[in-house]
Amino acid sequence: MIKPLLMSCVLLVSGLALAPLHASPAFSHYRGVTLGDSLAAVVTELKADAADVKVVHELPSLIQELTWHPQRFISGLTVTADPLAEIVLTFHVGQLVRIAATYDRDRVHGLTDADLRELISAVYGVALLPSRDRSARPVTVRGIIGMWGDEDTRVALWTEEYPRRSGLTISAHEAATRMDEAAAIGAGLHAAREPMRRRAAAAAAAAAIVDREALIRAQNKARFKP
Repeated sequence: MIKPLLMSCVLLVSGLALAPLHASPAFSHYRGVTLGDSLAAVVTELKADAADVKVVHELPSLIQELTWHPQRFISGLTVTADPLAEIVLTFHVGQLVRIAATYDRDRVHGLTDADLRELISAVYGVALLPSRDRSARPVTVRGIIGMWGDEDTRVALWTEEYPRRSGLTISAHEAATRMDEAAAIGAGLHAAREPMRRRAAAAAAAAAIVDREALIRAQNKARFKP
């Protein structure tokens, strides 16, 4: 099962070098970062902690994720004007491919889907996606209520219920597709190797117990007095 996955990995990684990331600045720029930026540039721009970057997949290609929260305190003063709760930035082979912003519930409390579309449209222009009736989907499912973009970039405004949340996802078309393909292959590789990993972990744990028992035996034997 692993061999077909590895073959797919080779084909996917080969394609990465042939398809550079291009994105329209009009849609791809958000909070000082732009799709296509390097991980180092984003960390520097957001003044984020590099230790917060986590690896999602290493194979067939590196996918990393950084969760960033806006600064709420400045010199002891609480800053509450920013409606943003957090941004999750996803990188593929070192490039920023997706920006997922989630808004603070208290800051958007009471705003309707139409309100949110209007506010986002003030930045991106008229939405490409027509209004959707929220009652037409299950309340637990995330629904897209507005969409903007061009041939390179997709901006999607979404909401979901229980708990009520809303946010904005900005992604580069081609780069996001390649990343999602890599993530699917990576998940398959992880699943194929999981039984082996579990056996190795169990063997290591058993060996550690044996070593600990041997050490205790040696210590007790050395200290024992009839």
